[in-house]
Amino acid sequence: MTINQEIKERIFTAADELYAASKDGEYPRIEDVRQLSRAGMNTVAEVMKEWRQQQRKQIQTIREPIPADLQVVLQEMGQSLWATALQLVNNSLEAARATFEAERTDLIELSEQLSEAFDKQAEAIERANDELEKAKVLNEKQTLELAGSISRSDKAEARITEVERRATDLRAELDRAHQDIDRLRTENQQAIVKIESMEHAHQEQRKQAAAESLRLAERMTRIQDERDNAIRQAAETRERAAGLAGQLEATQTQLNALLSRFPKINNATE
Repeated sequence: MTINQEIKERIFTAADELYAASKDGEYPRIEDVRQLSRAGMNTVAEVMKEWRQQQRKQIQTIREPIPADLQVVLQEMGQSLWATALQLVNNSLEAARATFEAERTDLIELSEQLSEAFDKQAEAIERANDELEKAKVLNEKQTLELAGSISRSDKAEARITEVERRATDLRAELDRAHQDIDRLRTENQQAIVKIESMEHAHQEQRKQAAAESLRLAERMTRIQDERDNAIRQAAETRERAAGLAGQLEATQTQLNALLSRFPKINNATE
């Protein structure tokens, strides 16, 4: 696994800072190093192996057989020197074994930390997925509500259009009704004029006006009043005409009486 040098140094620096800040001298955990260095989990785990190895004293184990020349020298120096050398080698082996055990323990610990870190990440991902599912459900609910609102809005607009259409129809009917009323008013006015000129026509128009007044009900009340006023005025006019005729007849009688006296005056003058 090839690791970028800058990332590796950043991980080393983070591990050193955490190790220096540790009060009990324990090696820093992978998750803490990852958060501080802002590096990937696998990269941190790989680099931390090398970091831990550098913290321990490296002891190279001697496993090669003793050379022949050295054997001669050792034989000459005696068994005590060889025993001392064997003891040193054994000590080195023990140190190497201890180092190996420490490294093995490190690997186990790092593996556990890595597993724990991955478990935490899995839990975080699961929580994020749960939140995402909740967001999807909420989004679907809001989408349905929006669709319902749009449907209700469309229905409301359709009702408004229908009401406007009906209002237009009613206005047209009202205009036609006004035209009919104007026509009837004109016809009744013409009927009233005819009443003044012909009694028979007046009676006929009166019947027609009565029939029209029944159909128009309250809206024709004023027209009926106007017609009745015209009839009363006509009656009064006839009465005044009759009175004037009587006066004219009396005046004519008086005039005839005066004229009958004129011949006698003329005769007397002759």
